[in-house]
Amino acid sequence: MANLRIPGPTPLPPQVLSSLSQQVISHRGKSYEKIHQEVVDNLQYFFQTKNPIYLLTASGTAGLETAVVNFFSPGDTVVFFTCGEFGNRWAEIGKRYDLNINQVKFPEGTAVKKEIVQQTLQKIKKLAAVFITHNETGTGVLNNLFEIAPIVKAHSSKPLLLVDSVSALGGVNLPMDDLKIDVLITASQKAWMSSPGISMIAVSEKAKERQKNSKIPKYYFDLSLYEKFSQKNQTPATPAVSVLFSLKTALEIMRKQGREKIFKKHLELRDYFRGQIKKIGLKLVVTDKEASPTVTSIWPPEGVDEASWRKLLREKYNLVIAGGMGDLKGKIVRVAHMGYVTKSDLNQVVDVFKKSLKEV
Repeated sequence: MANLRIPGPTPLPPQVLSSLSQQVISHRGKSYEKIHQEVVDNLQYFFQTKNPIYLLTASGTAGLETAVVNFFSPGDTVVFFTCGEFGNRWAEIGKRYDLNINQVKFPEGTAVKKEIVQQTLQKIKKLAAVFITHNETGTGVLNNLFEIAPIVKAHSSKPLLLVDSVSALGGVNLPMDDLKIDVLITASQKAWMSSPGISMIAVSEKAKERQKNSKIPKYYFDLSLYEKFSQKNQTPATPAVSVLFSLKTALEIMRKQGREKIFKKHLELRDYFRGQIKKIGLKLVVTDKEASPTVTSIWPPEGVDEASWRKLLREKYNLVIAGGMGDLKGKIVRVAHMGYVTKSDLNQVVDVFKKSLKEV
């Protein structure tokens, strides 16, 4: 079996794999409703929120689009602070729905700087929202929402704060209610140790009020429908029942471990892996201060073609890692360490790196 170290989908624990073999059930029956409620309750524990959480049968990107179409109208002024491919994609979604976009780009491999956030927001009088990626998967950068969220919330327009934490939530501490985040999005196939297919989106009361005035057309992503059906622990359309089985099982495992222990594990694995990569002479893309707890980006040695290297790793050593994205496509490799992962898994990565670099 391959050592799958891409940033989603991620490996599944044995119990989660077993849960996927269950026969499907009616999504309009009591058994489903019980599972749906259990999943939402456990997600609220990890989101650290009392806000409702809606389950969409869709990818993480669909969750980002849902966030755009539900709370705004064409022409609304918004700011996207981006530092990589996934932030850029979210901004592109906003453009396609005719929002008045102010995109502030930071160099790929670096984090959003609070000083620039402050300066940018001071120049905008009327502001509907601020969008930011918590964990930029394309580069392995973690943005410090503990510093940035209070700056956004201090703006006189009282803008909504929307956060993409698709590749961090579940493995990284992000207390939604304490930080007054209004919309928070994640997806099942990342740190949640579940199969792909469900996007999870939490919405504050403030955002729900704004939702009433949204003029952007929508149907499948209309959260007012999800709110209505959530009252009976259902979804408007047929959900990915088998994916929900896997998410339920994974959340039960995670809840027993406790969120603090899981957050600590991800930080420790990040630091350990980065230390091992430095020891074998490879250079890291991101500084220690801004490094993601769930994915690490690495510069290949000078003269080594990253695509050829990844092919060798995959075909000879059964190690699957990711390449770069956006401006860093063809320039870096990325190794994930989120969810169901141990130090032994990362040691295998380092050992294979050492062997393979003698051959490329």
